[in-house]
Amino acid sequence: MREKVVLVIDDDDMNLQIAKMVLEKKVKCRVICVDNGFEGLNILRNERVSLVLLDILMPEFDGIETLQEIRADENLKDTAVMMLTAAGGLENIKKVYHLGVKDYIKKPFMPADLVSRVTKKLAELEPEKKVLLFGKLPNELQEMHEIIDKNFDYDTLTALTESDARKILRENEIALVIVDSHIKFIDAFWILKYFSANDKLNKIPVAVTDSEKLTELLEKLNAPKIDEKIDEPVAESLVIRTEKNKLARVVTNLVGYELDVHI
Repeated sequence: MREKVVLVIDDDDMNLQIAKMVLEKKVKCRVICVDNGFEGLNILRNERVSLVLLDILMPEFDGIETLQEIRADENLKDTAVMMLTAAGGLENIKKVYHLGVKDYIKKPFMPADLVSRVTKKLAELEPEKKVLLFGKLPNELQEMHEIIDKNFDYDTLTALTESDARKILRENEIALVIVDSHIKFIDAFWILKYFSANDKLNKIPVAVTDSEKLTELLEKLNAPKIDEKIDEPVAESLVIRTEKNKLARVVTNLVGYELDVHI
């Protein structure tokens, strides 16, 4: 899963040190710290930043000027920003509100509050998408797991047995199930029976593929949202089980053949 990056712009060195230490330990994100708006803008133009914590009162180029530059830049205008400041005057609140910022963390901040607010904001910005990998070949699943973690914004869970898969499906909101195409015929029938019997599971998209074709498939899936209608090229590899016979057709193709075109 791609790392989350938090940029902290504050001229107080102690605040920078505390924010970096606490957020990297508790939120599991990478924290970049700079002490002025000019350097902050340079970082934003060269890094993939998830969230900016921006102080208002800074010498020379203050937080409001920095925020104005962010909103004026076509490539940065949608960047998520939270104000990290002791300056809570009405005029400042109005200015940043009109620039699309409603979130504040007051200084001096408590580490627990900082962690809570940043965790909540990151979750709102990038809802965690969980994917279940199911198959019987550990090496193949491990390779697929590494591909997903390196290239896509998914939290990947792996099941080598039916009981593990059932447990994961019970305890998690799964956005996509990826089945290793080397799966045996009888295991594919288990998938058909188990998913068809559950209305909630029937709504989860299922992709049947292997590690060689996984990147191409997920690149296509990343274009639309998972719950939107999938276009025709993607339908060649993706099974949306609105009808039971769709997965049955996939199961039929699994008998004695490597799965190339699934539907």
